[in-house]
Amino acid sequence: MKEYLDDIKNLYKNVIHYNSEPEYYVEAYQQECHYEIYVNDCLVYSQYENVQQANHAITINPTILKSGPIEVKIKLMALGTIEDKEYTTLEENTGFELIIFKRDKQVPWEGLEYDLVAEYIAPTTTGEKGGSFKNTGIPIYEDTFTLDVEVPYHSTGWSESQLIVDQKGIETEVLTYYKDIHRIIKERNHKEWQRKFLSKETEIAQMIYATKDDMKKRVASYSSSFETAYLDVLPIENYKVVFYGNGRIIGLESLEHKGESALISIQEIEQGEEKMKAYIFHTLYLHKPKGSNTLEVIR
Repeated sequence: MKEYLDDIKNLYKNVIHYNSEPEYYVEAYQQECHYEIYVNDCLVYSQYENVQQANHAITINPTILKSGPIEVKIKLMALGTIEDKEYTTLEENTGFELIIFKRDKQVPWEGLEYDLVAEYIAPTTTGEKGGSFKNTGIPIYEDTFTLDVEVPYHSTGWSESQLIVDQKGIETEVLTYYKDIHRIIKERNHKEWQRKFLSKETEIAQMIYATKDDMKKRVASYSSSFETAYLDVLPIENYKVVFYGNGRIIGLESLEHKGESALISIQEIEQGEEKMKAYIFHTLYLHKPKGSNTLEVIR
């Protein structure tokens, strides 16, 4: 199978490497709230369960197109329904902390060594970490800040893509594209899938300074969608249209599985000696490049 993904697997050969290769990460900690983190108006991480997660640092390089200021947005949300009880607003015990750090990919990463770039704490009544949440009584709290980053590459990304003005009218186009990818996955058409995703993977390969091992792992994560013994691609329904990249990126996200793609397959995985079915959410965000009226995969 993997010979069909050779173009993606071999993208590392075209990556330009530098003496210094900064990788930026975000990591968050919350209390009594759900949250979403956006970088340059792209959702990079979300948490819709009231649990702490450790060591879940997420790289944000694929949302950093060039050196300069980036915009980071934090959205905190009330917990909603938990065990038949409604939590409709953010309260005093709400808490949120975000750290942004970087490391140099050219330097071996030993332990937890990194350079702290920024730290954000949701406003408290004391102005200090650990104080009571300041903005109580509302269902959603948003805050935005900017910081400067330095990367050696310069990617066009969606910066020159068409601004989606007719947001209602484009839904049909997007759904048609999703259905086409649905067909490709269902037919296990690796060659056609690669053709659709090659531009995206080419761009990301440079942004993460991809090595041979990096691309091998990316191909493995994709190929598992086609190689499993059991594969059922669910109908694309019960979704909402979402816009990112300041109105230049569009996608369909599931209403049933909050924060996940509306393009879903079910795979059979081995759990010890048992076989279980698992949801696989296929990330798919589209744009219309400058001078084109045709949707293409961007993320």
